[in-house]
Amino acid sequence: MKIDEQILPTVVMLGDAAVMLRWECVDEDFPEATIPAIRQLISELRLRGVRDVIPGFESVTVCFNPRQCRAVELAEFLTQQVRVWQTVERTCGREVRISVRFSCEDSPDLMEVASFAGMSVQDCIRVLAGCSFRVRMIGFAPGFPYLSGLPECLRIPRLATPRRSVPAGSFAIAAGQAGIYPQSSPGGWRLLGRTEQVLFDPCREPPSLLQAGDVVRIDPCGPLVGGGIAGAVR
Repeated sequence: MKIDEQILPTVVMLGDAAVMLRWECVDEDFPEATIPAIRQLISELRLRGVRDVIPGFESVTVCFNPRQCRAVELAEFLTQQVRVWQTVERTCGREVRISVRFSCEDSPDLMEVASFAGMSVQDCIRVLAGCSFRVRMIGFAPGFPYLSGLPECLRIPRLATPRRSVPAGSFAIAAGQAGIYPQSSPGGWRLLGRTEQVLFDPCREPPSLLQAGDVVRIDPCGPLVGGGIAGAVR
């Protein structure tokens, strides 16, 4: 992966204990490929006083102890590091396969989404199973992955009225993104299926199953909405 030396981040001071490096007005592919690598590279520096390195959609935020390092000096050092990281050879993220049931019970919005896209339910599942989703960031709730890579035909708005309770493990889409709810919570995304895999376990190391930069593939399993079996759409 190449980091163009002309594409440098804007530095934003977040109080006296955090510095944000933000890439603005760049192609979507640039931050998607770059953010996870920059996060890992900063983490591997093991800088004195740095407590956490948090990836965002277009940013990396570095949290630190102000008693151990100064924000201005840290920002200058990080900018310099990004500048010299002109060529980074790295495989960014793992491939993680998630088994998802697309049943009547688990897929309340699937038929509507398929109709919106002008395709059958089985074709809609086949399209989702063929996607390579990229984890852009973890947020909203512990372990919740924001996934890019949703086809244009499935870019449907959020629900007009959010649900008060979305079951844990729900695979959902909204506004050009996909995601999986780690815990039961309110939510306005379209529910297309459900997985039994545990996305967040505080007793696990790391607690989150997915990390920024990972590639997620969906494996349909069990009986499908509208009839048929999972193997028929692969």
